Amino acid sequence: MNIQLTNLTKKFVSNTLFKDLNANFSSGNSYAVTGPNGSGKSTLLKIISGYLPSTSGTVNLLNNEAIIPKEEYYKHINICAPYLDLIDELTLNEHLEFHGKFKKTHKNTDILSELEKANLSGSLNKPVNEFSSGMKQRLKIILATCYQSEVLLMDEPSSHLDKVGKKWYIDLMTDKIRDRITLFFSNDEEEFIRFTDNLINIELLNQTKRN
Repeated sequence: MNIQLTNLTKKFVSNTLFKDLNANFSSGNSYAVTGPNGSGKSTLLKIISGYLPSTSGTVNLLNNEAIIPKEEYYKHINICAPYLDLIDELTLNEHLEFHGKFKKTHKNTDILSELEKANLSGSLNKPVNEFSSGMKQRLKIILATCYQSEVLLMDEPSSHLDKVGKKWYIDLMTDKIRDRITLFFSNDEEEFIRFTDNLINIELLNQTKRN
């Protein structure tokens, strides 16, 4: 699996977020997309996922060099982002049942075991609107990482997590990103520093290596 960005540009009226961005992301590798607030990190995630069109340029998701149609991106991409809401009226267990209709669990993943590690196993029958912000974030991370996909798009994934939650997040990601393309969209190095030295600074339009 590969993701290819070719001359990718996004403009809103007179504001250009990024211009002529070129990059190639391949399976088994992780990358961090960085840049100041408002520089287009979340917008780039939405374009890669097919949710938002670019102004110009292309995004291609390739499987053995065959281009995957955008209407099938949901089969291959999982997203964790602050602006993706859970369904407040559903319980945690109902979220899992609903999610399971579209995605199988990631290889060698026991969801109940992962919920226990996330300190969520005692809340299976609790509606999500009764969850704390940290509990909601842990559930979002589990739905993204513990279900099948070749691509993970993680936008500020440790937001709302306390010290214990961040330790859990690091342990989980260490186990779940193998053989995937993982893109972190964040300026918080703690979220990605253990997983990658491949950096893309949108503002500088320059892919670099951490020294």
